[in-house]
Amino acid sequence: MNEDFEEDNRLAYAGLTALAELIENVGSTLDPDEDNRPCFVAWGLLAAMHRQAAAVVMLHRKGLGHEAAPNRRALIEYMAQIRWLAEDGSDAVDTMNLALKVSQKKLRDAADLADISYDPTIPDAVQAAEIPSDPANQFINLNPLLKRLGAPLLAAWIGETQLAHPTLTAAQCFFDDTADDKVVLHGEPSLRHGAANPADRSPYIAFVLMWSAMDSFNHLMKGHPWSAELQRIAAEGGLDESQSRIGSDEEAAE
Repeated sequence: MNEDFEEDNRLAYAGLTALAELIENVGSTLDPDEDNRPCFVAWGLLAAMHRQAAAVVMLHRKGLGHEAAPNRRALIEYMAQIRWLAEDGSDAVDTMNLALKVSQKKLRDAADLADISYDPTIPDAVQAAEIPSDPANQFINLNPLLKRLGAPLLAAWIGETQLAHPTLTAAQCFFDDTADDKVVLHGEPSLRHGAANPADRSPYIAFVLMWSAMDSFNHLMKGHPWSAELQRIAAEGGLDESQSRIGSDEEAAE
């Protein structure tokens, strides 16, 4: 492994540990007069994301960083959703509810097709919910959301998708047919043409995405209680906060 990757990952292990300590000590103070849905939905996503990051680290340490592509892809998706909640608040939650209606209908149609019995109470309640139309509804699909958050994030997500699904790209990691007279079959993954391998720095990728998500969640909590610790963790981990935090433009103008 490249020494630069080793140093990045060393910093990531320490950073992820520090972030985990913040999560373990989080408290909950809700204002009954406010719409608190963005905060608790974001917390649910953040807690799930924390476990995805742990899975990435475990796979990397077992020599299965290549196989962590679905987890890295999930980390991007979780982070994007949390950023969205921090930026658009209740509009994001309403769109998530609209997405739930769509997915529940698909699930119900699939269950009916397979003649699987189920309790209709929840799907009936979901379908009965009236959700007003909003420009945020475009983000029911992930591509527009990732484009809004930044082209590099979209590119990374598409790249991980190629490795996370049974694509030709995924298959080509295990054979080399560039020679005229033979095909070499690999038992271990090997990316072609010297392409950068995200598996080499899986822990660091998890750290960057986890930090960004926690910075976004911090903006949903009263008083932004994690601000000082997040700044310290970013500095010690070598992160460029301006590339991953929300509200930086507004804060710089204040």
